[in-house]
Amino acid sequence: MTVTRITPKAITGKGRLVYLLETLLGLMLITVLNVLLFRSDIGFMQVQPHPYWIVVVLIAVRYGFFPGFFAGFMAALLYLLFKAAAITDISLLELRSMDLWGPPLLFWVTGMALGEIRQGHIRELINAQIALKESTRLAGEQKKEMQTLEQAKVEMDTRIFSQEHTLSTIYEAAQALRTLEAESIYMAILDLLRQYLDVEECSIYMMENNTFHLKASKRTTSPRPRNVLGQETEPLATVYRERKAVTIDMALRNDFDNAGLLIAAPVLTGSGMEAVGVLVVEKMPFLKFNPASIRMVELIADWCGSSLENALLHHNTREKLITDEIADVYNSKYLRRRLHEEFLRAKRYGLELSIIYLEIPGFTERIPEEQQATLVAFASVIQSHLRNIDLVFMHDTPGAFVVVLPTTPIAGARVVVNNIARAYQALVIMSFELESNAMALRVGTAAMVEAMQETDELLAAMAEDIHDAVITV
Repeated sequence: MTVTRITPKAITGKGRLVYLLETLLGLMLITVLNVLLFRSDIGFMQVQPHPYWIVVVLIAVRYGFFPGFFAGFMAALLYLLFKAAAITDISLLELRSMDLWGPPLLFWVTGMALGEIRQGHIRELINAQIALKESTRLAGEQKKEMQTLEQAKVEMDTRIFSQEHTLSTIYEAAQALRTLEAESIYMAILDLLRQYLDVEECSIYMMENNTFHLKASKRTTSPRPRNVLGQETEPLATVYRERKAVTIDMALRNDFDNAGLLIAAPVLTGSGMEAVGVLVVEKMPFLKFNPASIRMVELIADWCGSSLENALLHHNTREKLITDEIADVYNSKYLRRRLHEEFLRAKRYGLELSIIYLEIPGFTERIPEEQQATLVAFASVIQSHLRNIDLVFMHDTPGAFVVVLPTTPIAGARVVVNNIARAYQALVIMSFELESNAMALRVGTAAMVEAMQETDELLAAMAEDIHDAVITV
């Protein structure tokens, strides 16, 4: 509600002009009517109550003391003028008579008295309006304080609830970190910060080649941070070097260019002896920025380090494996290395060397469970038609295998292809998959010739020969 203080018009310059104008116009109007209509009684000396009382009373009760004083004075002065004009030969005794001075004094005193009464009411009104305005201001401040207290209460209730349930709920959410893919871990960490600490903007930097590389970030309005930061960028360098968290107050005390940073926590290895990156919180609610939240960010950063270490170990272990976990044959990464060895051996000793390409038709259209079962069954079919010295590999193409046949010419490779294709067709019939597009394997054969110098040439020859298998009797 807006409160406007009402100042009496008699006090302001504009109000003064109004009551002066109304007073003079009122007296002039009465005088004009007197001259035009009542010439026999100039000044209304015979009229009781006198018409001037209209002006005096109205001005006094409307505007207050000073306007009432002025109206009474002007009425008295005008009355005296008309009274004096009506007396042709005035004596000293008549100058002292109440008949001459009584009405003017009564105009004047009454105007002041009524004006003072009205002035008292105006003062009370002004004081009441001032009190109302002050009360409204205090009410507004109390409303703001109430809203702040309500917000703080909600935040406190949320904090109490979160502290009671943090360990259990955040442990459940942390199961997302059990993935062995680093990119998934980065996003899961940022999701944890947003879900449990209401963090609005955050980032993860990892140290690679002596520079900080941005791996993931969450943003609301701010632009995406730079992808690469120098190893001396503060406060990331201090967090990484000293392996302890830094907050905005510490950064300001150390004259760091914090660039909006609130919390920076080190991402440590499982042993905690080495930092591998920095988890950065750049924007979060003010009431959430407290020691408990800082400890929670440190805890999440520790989980990030442990999960990344497990993912790296898993990745390195997988890189060292040479067999496929599902089909129990050599994987595609081992194909080139082993084929190169066989290629060099055949070249050195003048031996035959052939390779076979076998692809299951419609493999990618199957559901994952069927794909795994098909790979296992087909791998068994392939191995049942090979010698002990023959090698079976997974190909980069889903559902495809490569068979390396040492000491085997191209004719022998084609016989092996024909046998495997016949066995596959029988397997398809037994599983009641009678669609035409599932019956014929995609096959290709190639043999090393004297002109070949690299294994890529052998693989290219095999790729050029890929076609639908035609079973011969």
